[in-house]
Amino acid sequence: MKKDTTFILLKTAGVIGALYMFLVGIKGMSSAIKHMGADVADNIFTATSDPFVALFIGVFATVLFQSSSTTTSLIVGMVSSGSLGIAGAVPMIMGANIGTTVTNTIVSMGHINRGNEFKRAFAASTVHDFFNILAVIILFPLEMMFHGIQRSSEWIASLIFGKIHNVDVLQAQSPIKAAVKTGAKFIEQFSFDNDIFYLVLSVLVTFLMLYSLVKLLRSLVLEKIEVFFDQYIFKTVLRAIAFGIVLTIMVQSSSITTSLVVPLAGAGVLTLRQIFPFTLGANIGTTVTALLAALTGTVSALIAAISHLLFNIFGILVIYGLPPLRAIPLKLAEMIAEYSVKNKFIPIGYLLIVFVAIPLTIILLGG
Repeated sequence: MKKDTTFILLKTAGVIGALYMFLVGIKGMSSAIKHMGADVADNIFTATSDPFVALFIGVFATVLFQSSSTTTSLIVGMVSSGSLGIAGAVPMIMGANIGTTVTNTIVSMGHINRGNEFKRAFAASTVHDFFNILAVIILFPLEMMFHGIQRSSEWIASLIFGKIHNVDVLQAQSPIKAAVKTGAKFIEQFSFDNDIFYLVLSVLVTFLMLYSLVKLLRSLVLEKIEVFFDQYIFKTVLRAIAFGIVLTIMVQSSSITTSLVVPLAGAGVLTLRQIFPFTLGANIGTTVTALLAALTGTVSALIAAISHLLFNIFGILVIYGLPPLRAIPLKLAEMIAEYSVKNKFIPIGYLLIVFVAIPLTIILLGG
C-alpha cells in the first residue's frame, strides 16, 4: 500500500514536471515564431484601412506572435499613439481571436499517429477555432453595419476613464508566467541565437512532454482524475468558464491555457463538451492584458481594449446562449477530427489554409 502511494506521488510529481516543461515548450515555440515574424507583423498592422483586410491582418499577426494578448496589446498601443484608429482596431482584434487558436491546434498534432487519442485531441483544439470563426462570421458584419461593439466600448470608456486617468495601475507579473519564461530562456541558451533552431528545440520539448503527460495521466487511474475534474472544476458550465478565465489571467495567454487541455482530452480525462466552455473562459481571460495596458493610456486605447472584451462576451451570449448555434462548433470539431483520423493530410492542410494561406492571400490582395 505504501509502495503504491509512493508510486502515485512520484507519478503526480512527474505530471507536474512534464506540465511545466510542456508550458515551457509552448512558450519557446511562441517566442521563436514571434522573433521570426515580429518585423513582418509590425509592418502589416497599418497596411490598410479596409475593415475586411484588417480582420485578416489580426489573424495573421497573431499567428506570427502566437498570442492574442501580444497582438491586442500592440493594437492598444498603436491606438493610444494615434497611428491606428478605432474603426481599424476592432476588426483586427476580432481577427486576433481566430489567430490565437493556432497554438493548441499545433499541439494536437503531437497525437497524430495515435488514432482515437488524436481524434479527441484534434476535436478539443478545433472547437475553439470554430467557435471564434463563427463569432466573427456573426458579429463582424453586424459591427460593420451598426458599430455596436465600438459604441458600447466608447460609452463604457467614457464612464470609467475619468476615475482612472492619471492613476498608476499596478500590472502584477504572474509567477507562473515568470517561471515559464525563465524555463524558455534556459532552452534558448542551447539555440546558439538561431530562431529556427530555438523553434525546433521548443517543438521537441513540447511534443516529448505531451507524450509523457498522456502516458502518466493514463497510468494514474484515469477514473480518479476524471472524478476530480467532474466534481470540482468542470462540474458546471459556469465553473468551467470561470476556471478558463482565472487560469488565462494567471498565465496571461489563452494559447497556453487552451493548449493545456489538449493532452487531457487526448488521454480521455476531459470530454469535448467539458472543454468547450473552458475555452470560452480563456477568450475572456486573454483580454485582461490589453485592458491593463490601456488603463494608463488614452481613452481610445481603453475603447480598443474594451472592444476585445465585449466581442468575446457577445460571442458567448449569442453562440453559447442559443443551443442550435452552440452545437455548430462541436459538430464541426467532431467532423473534422473524424476525417483527420482517416487522412493525416487534412489537419496539416487545415492549419496551413486557415491560418496562413487565406489570411496572407487576402492581406496581399487588399494591400
